[in-house]
Parts: sequence; structure tokens; C-alpha cells
Amino acid sequence: MDRNGHHHVARIDDTVTPANLHERAEAVAVPDFNYLEQPVEAIVEVLTHVRRHRKREQPDEHH
Repeated sequence: MDRNGHHHVARIDDTVTPANLHERAEAVAVPDFNYLEQPVEAIVEVLTHVRRHRKREQPDEHH
């Protein structure tokens, strides 16, 4: 996971320097993707987004 909290696909590319080579190689060898938690979080985010969007579209029944 990046310092900003976002997940990414680790790779060795032209941005690797001698100072960050070890950290990058470790990230490639041990990915930070949580195969159970992250898909569940994504599904929940989509479902809650859809529900919020639908509530905004419904007419107000109290009038």
C-alpha cells in the first residue's frame, strides 16, 4: 500500500533507483493485495453508492 493509502500493482520500471530497489523488489515479491478484504470492500462501495444515488432520484412522498 502506498503511503497515501492507495493500493497499486508493484513493478520494476524506469523509476527504480538504487535507493528504492529493495523496497520495490519486496513489493513485487509480496503484493499488498488482500484477496478477501479488498473485493468485499469494492462490492460494498458499489452497493452503497447505488443506494445513495437511487435515494436522490426518488420523489419526495411527504408532499
